[in-house]
Amino acid sequence: MIKFSAHRRQAGFSIVETLMGAAAAAVVGLGVFAILNTGMMLSARNLSLNTTSNSLRGALDRTESLIQQADSMPVLINTAGNAAAGPSAGVRFDRYIGAPYVLTVPTGGLPSSTASLSLQRSTNALASPAVPTAGDVVRIDGESSLLRPRVSSVIASPVDALLRQTLTATLAAPLGNTVTTSSTTASCKLVRNVALIVMPNGGKRELRYYHSFDLTTSLSDTSKYSVLTDQVGMQTDDATPFSLVMMETRNFVNVSFRVRANKFDQRLQGKQGDQFNTFARVDVQVRPKVNP
Repeated sequence: MIKFSAHRRQAGFSIVETLMGAAAAAVVGLGVFAILNTGMMLSARNLSLNTTSNSLRGALDRTESLIQQADSMPVLINTAGNAAAGPSAGVRFDRYIGAPYVLTVPTGGLPSSTASLSLQRSTNALASPAVPTAGDVVRIDGESSLLRPRVSSVIASPVDALLRQTLTATLAAPLGNTVTTSSTTASCKLVRNVALIVMPNGGKRELRYYHSFDLTTSLSDTSKYSVLTDQVGMQTDDATPFSLVMMETRNFVNVSFRVRANKFDQRLQGKQGDQFNTFARVDVQVRPKVNP
């Protein structure tokens, strides 16, 4: 007959072994947390840099495109819209809209009281300038640059068999100056005065595009501008990115943008959220269409 003991030996861990196991698990857990934290921080930094680069590229591409279409040499201005010495917060210039248009001139010329202009354009696909819109400025070739009749409305006639269209442009105000030529026609073009300005807005700086600058009475009127980027850097030099430079007898607009994405500021605060890691800067010289 086999007898079993009433007391069996029970396996277990001593308190010292338990504490050692807990300590090892804590060390491993801290290591895993550190790796995950570093990975998340680097991911946020990389995403911030990508966002910064995209914002900078978009703002720079638009700025270059606008300045390259300038039909007058850009003038440096400050945040109040007044002329300023460089480097400055912004530039204003005439943006090229279209040409050529043929202006009909009566035999005796156009009197200063003229309230409308008769323009003719080609509708041929190879040479088809745009139909004027309210706010466009007519620049008559051979006349003073101060003569800037502004269009308020346009009536377009049907296109004829030779693909020509007559446009009757009513002016916002009388011509103001007499136009006389030896011919009954004169060539002209359309421009629009625009501006690019870095403006403060609360704790940010915005690069704004004013699409009819000379008609803007308040630079804070949101209907008068569009924001190209709201991530311009906050250091002192970042507020004045525009200057005029001369290279090989040609005038250029120097643009020095420094942009920083703030999408991941909360994650990067106190870690990588500084100018050396999340800022992007570019300096470029842009040649205007009209370059004396």
